[in-house]
Amino acid sequence: MNTSWDQQVDNFWNTSAGKAAAKLRAGLADLLRGMDPNDPRVLFEIASLHDFLGEEAQAVQPYRQALQGSLHGQKREEALIQLASTLRNLGETEEAISLLTQVPTDSALHTDAQGFLALALFDAGREAEAVVAAVTALAPKAQLYSRALDAYARDISVPGVGAHS
Repeated sequence: MNTSWDQQVDNFWNTSAGKAAAKLRAGLADLLRGMDPNDPRVLFEIASLHDFLGEEAQAVQPYRQALQGSLHGQKREEALIQLASTLRNLGETEEAISLLTQVPTDSALHTDAQGFLALALFDAGREAEAVVAAVTALAPKAQLYSRALDAYARDISVPGVGAHS
């Protein structure tokens, strides 16, 4: 896929707010016309549209297929986060947690993944771990108290683990 197609996809999503489902489906179909339906990027965009339209159950399989394919880099990380969020919404919190921990710490989306991880941990009844994930992700962004926030997050006791380190 070329940059022009990527720009068209970005434009599709940047102008999607407020559009009717039928118009969005038609627009995405136009973008995907002539492409291999098994291409991981195609599968990712199909899953993303299902998600956007609140059709989480329909998004799971194309996300899984995209991740099994050659989807890589930031798009792979986006797929991990989006699938995890979808699974969380469907009550599959443990799998969501597992997926979110696959986003590398050096990724530009790591903080985003940690936000979703905190939500999934909370939903799984692992509140202390959720707070640790959230505060640890927030600490580097703090203006004045980054070190203190990070230290406090490390001091939170996680049941069954002792002090988090």
